[in-house]
Amino acid sequence: MLKRVRTVAQLKEGYVVESRVRKHRIIMDLPPPLGKDEGPTPVDIMLMALAGCIAIVARHHAKNFNIEIKSLKVIVEGEYDTAGFEGKDVKPGLIETKIIVEIESPNSEEELKKFFEFVEKHCPVGDTYADRTPIKLEIKKL
Repeated sequence: MLKRVRTVAQLKEGYVVESRVRKHRIIMDLPPPLGKDEGPTPVDIMLMALAGCIAIVARHHAKNFNIEIKSLKVIVEGEYDTAGFEGKDVKPGLIETKIIVEIESPNSEEELKKFFEFVEKHCPVGDTYADRTPIKLEIKKL
């Protein structure tokens, strides 16, 4: 079943962007000296989305794999060259992304490894990262 998701982002004063999806609102900004740090950056939110997706997919499928999750923390680290954002001819996106899963569970390391391979494979955000999903940009002049 296909599901369409739509978010709308409005540029406010300075670098502040208000993004809305359904009834939710997120404020994004850049840290000083460019912004006022009124919210996470878009890259921060992208990393947060990956961490959240891994955690949710794990919760959703744990029972099917007989995995007991007593506690779960997902840490995502990304590295990129800010020169790309500044307009230089270098890759502006993430160079590397690392996911660290800290889990308290009575399951064996082998069971957890197999389970998180499945989780990683079925995370929509992770798949979008890895698969280079095409982006189509359309301009509408008002």
